[in-house]
Amino acid sequence: MSPEATDTIASWRTEIDVLDERIISLLEQRMAFSLKIQRTRMSDGGSRLASDREQWIVQRYADRLGDPGTQLADLVLELCRGNARQTR
Repeated sequence: MSPEATDTIASWRTEIDVLDERIISLLEQRMAFSLKIQRTRMSDGGSRLASDREQWIVQRYADRLGDPGTQLADLVLELCRGNARQTR
């Protein structure tokens, strides 16, 4: 591979690293809001999860990202339910 191509790829990888950091930060923020919602709902006598809301989220991801979006939404929802956070 030419030095120019190597430099270009390295630059793009740096951009991907920046995007990944932003994605992780946004997921952490989402997790925090989700936990607040769960706690508030439960303290008011409701359930921890809202299945209608989760179905809507999965559909939104699928509409934008296709079939892999469904898998991604499932992972995001699992992450934001609190279980992963509580085991760390």
